[in-house]
Amino acid sequence: MAISAFVLIDTTGNHTKSACKTITRIQGVKAVYPVTGPFDLIAHVEAETLEELNDLVMARLRGVDGVTKTNTAIVLNL
Repeated sequence: MAISAFVLIDTTGNHTKSACKTITRIQGVKAVYPVTGPFDLIAHVEAETLEELNDLVMARLRGVDGVTKTNTAIVLNL
């Protein structure tokens, strides 16, 4: 069963649109939405393991030009 998470993403300056386009193309990203509030984007992501989720967030999402901060919420099963 895949691990789902929502990643709140903060971008710098006018990088929101370009970061959104880049993030959309990353494997494991299911959807990206520009939003209002303290963060600029929210991404719905999925990974098979916590290690893959770690790589997705720490290396690939945070490596996108203009991304300054992320906050990840892992979806729990009830």
